[in-house]
Amino acid sequence: MDVFTVEILQRVSEEDPYPITPKEHGVEFLDGSPAPVLRSQRQHAIIRVRHAIIKAVRDYFDNHGFTLVDTPIFTPSACEGTTTLFEANYFDDEKAYLSQSGQLYSEATAMAFGKVYCFGPTFRAEKSKTRRHLTEFWMVEPEMAFADLEEIKRVAEEMVIYVVGRVLETKREELKVLERDVTKLEAVQSPFPRVSYDDAVKNLQEHGSEIQWGGDFGGGDETILTKQFDRPIMVDRFPWLLRRSTCSRIRSGPRCDGCGRPGAGRLWRNHWGRAAHP
Repeated sequence: MDVFTVEILQRVSEEDPYPITPKEHGVEFLDGSPAPVLRSQRQHAIIRVRHAIIKAVRDYFDNHGFTLVDTPIFTPSACEGTTTLFEANYFDDEKAYLSQSGQLYSEATAMAFGKVYCFGPTFRAEKSKTRRHLTEFWMVEPEMAFADLEEIKRVAEEMVIYVVGRVLETKREELKVLERDVTKLEAVQSPFPRVSYDDAVKNLQEHGSEIQWGGDFGGGDETILTKQFDRPIMVDRFPWLLRRSTCSRIRSGPRCDGCGRPGAGRLWRNHWGRAAHP
């Protein structure tokens, strides 16, 4: 392409220069300039990868007989715990809260449609800036009526592999920009290792964790477990008392499930298929 002429439409004043200069800028600096940051190469890559993930999640569930049922953003009560609720003034002095999860609504729609999912904004009032905590994020929540634990794990594993595969297939250039080690993503293949809660607790104790049987996993515990594998792992058979608000009990003991990814922590905690063993 050749350039024959240039016309200056506007000159940036020296007193108020353009905030982005031809050099590398840190994340904190760019976060303070929302319009320019969207033009940066890194932010372009992040948004394109996120788009691919969202589309892959929807495609997987849509292609496997799930019905999308959107759930309210304003809710009348807590779903995950009252300490992380964002409160809002509603009409006539009533209180409403930003949704922590759509699961309570999806439980009802699953009994009507069989297999459903919701996918939308989620809010947690946790004043914490870590890789494990976000104040606002989008969360996908499937629900399946009359599914047993093995069926739930199969669907969860298939979905993760499908989404990762789609990103690798369509967004490799963006992953290069983000300096992502794609070998870790390429390792996300079936089967995912299965670990019972009992074995996980023993493993953690052998690696120096102070967890005792009956206790919940902390962030450090999840990191210890997931660093031992090159792909996501599934931990099931949690004590029912730890998950009784979101899991069903079965004759042989607890009925709960979770999944973590290498070196980072939890991908999900299962509350799918609650209608399987009422």
